[in-house]
Amino acid sequence: MTWGEVKLVTLQTMFSNDGEVLVEDDVNREYLNAMPGKANEALQQLALVGHPLLKTWQVRIDADAESEAASTELLILPVKQDSLYKIALRHYLPRFRCLNGSEVMLDAGGIYGTAEDWRMEGDDVFVIPGELAGTYTLWYRAYPQTITAETPDSEDIDLAPEAAALIPLYIAGELYKEDDPALATLWRNEYEDGLVKVQTAYAASGAGIRAAGVRNTTGWW
Repeated sequence: MTWGEVKLVTLQTMFSNDGEVLVEDDVNREYLNAMPGKANEALQQLALVGHPLLKTWQVRIDADAESEAASTELLILPVKQDSLYKIALRHYLPRFRCLNGSEVMLDAGGIYGTAEDWRMEGDDVFVIPGELAGTYTLWYRAYPQTITAETPDSEDIDLAPEAAALIPLYIAGELYKEDDPALATLWRNEYEDGLVKVQTAYAASGAGIRAAGVRNTTGWW
């Protein structure tokens, strides 16, 4: 679902856009101006308590690296003997919220499994040994995107489809309170019911890392 589709469905819900194409006019302009703020409220709720927004990022300790190199997908660091790396994750990942159930994987020496020798300090500092060459994969929960007045209609909503589909109900319920409190309450109740269903479905999905064996120095049994 795109931001433009969210706006269109919201206006259609509030009887303020009859056609299949978004048309701004004097009747719905006030609604459209107020939508970004309400959309952000819904995004926060849906990502934090509904269906978590999961992303991955990698940290590679590379024996051949001479200096740090960072991108949106990967941080490469040189091997550093008898020392630790303390990595402020929000410096590289502005939308980082927390690790997803402490899910950190390590690929070292051809062995891939749940990482053991790491810890978190504070809210976002990832601490690992500097001498172990390998690639850490961090599964983390991210904060949602921020919608503004300048957000293009073509921008995708970065949520699971079943969660994104609830945003118009939340916005309509908030913006229609003065026009028709009964209808606004109805839409808000539909949103809350949908939020519970999204929570339940995610919990039942078994999403997350599930151990497939016991990791040792020689591989998987």
